[in-house]
Amino acid sequence: MGVPLGRDSKIVIILTTKFLNLVGQQPKMIGDVLKDFSTITPNLIVTELGMAQQPLANRLWILVKHPQFTWWCGHCIVLFCTTIYFWYWITLSWPEGINYYYTAYLGAMLSYGVVVYKSFGSPQLNWEYFQKINKDENVFYLTLALMWFMSTPVFVTLIPYATFSLFHFITYLRANILQAFSPAPAHSSSGSSSGTQTRANSASKFIQIWVHKNYEPAMNMVSFVEVVVITLFLLFNIVTLQLRFITLLFYCFFLRMRYLMNTYTQQVFAAVARFLDERLLPPSASPSIPPPVTKAYQHAKNAIIWMGRRNSHNSRRG
Repeated sequence: MGVPLGRDSKIVIILTTKFLNLVGQQPKMIGDVLKDFSTITPNLIVTELGMAQQPLANRLWILVKHPQFTWWCGHCIVLFCTTIYFWYWITLSWPEGINYYYTAYLGAMLSYGVVVYKSFGSPQLNWEYFQKINKDENVFYLTLALMWFMSTPVFVTLIPYATFSLFHFITYLRANILQAFSPAPAHSSSGSSSGTQTRANSASKFIQIWVHKNYEPAMNMVSFVEVVVITLFLLFNIVTLQLRFITLLFYCFFLRMRYLMNTYTQQVFAAVARFLDERLLPPSASPSIPPPVTKAYQHAKNAIIWMGRRNSHNSRRG
């Protein structure tokens, strides 16, 4: 199916192209500026660069010109477009909002593309580069986003990306945006500034507590959606000839890699196996279950276990 692009999608493509052109023209500059996004502290951009006492416009400019801001903008696009498309989806008018679906994946590719470039540099067509990237989750999510972008829309595939983007969005908001608007003063300040700083600290503390409280449940939910919900939707779309079977094969490969790398995914697979065992295998299975169904399930389960052990062995050996 062709991908119809509206005005919003074209704008994102133009912005993405300009950023990639910048990366291609100045790789050393971009490489020097990029930091590990997962370890940035609240005062990295504002205080450590000695800008706490500078005007607000200067502090914001420091944020905007940093490649991490491009990464954050990608997550903003994912959140915004997923929210809008969700409204179209629940009102059964998703064809009208299809551009928001595809634009959400453009935002995802922008964010994950920045992280992958930061980690591995410019793409290279050689075996050494492939060996470096073939075990990185960001690479898999970037590739998966490209596949969803090129396929018939399946709304539930956006749920993991939107969930990740939500946490990245609010973490960056706490660590950088709040600090830019209300940086910690180098010395005692006026009552007004102190009040502003207090409100910023309260908001930062609230975000920190919320993330700490909701992160693990959210990751469990994402793993369940990836293993169960998306797989069922893909099967339905393949049976109804809306998707090609190769899409499911690629997604199974993605789930295999997630299983090897992620404990939440392992827990969901174990829970699904227990659920199916109770209903399809004796002695707990219903007598009405045809023996061929039980036998087919047992063969499929053994094949999945064999593949998991084989790839786990290869992963340790590599």
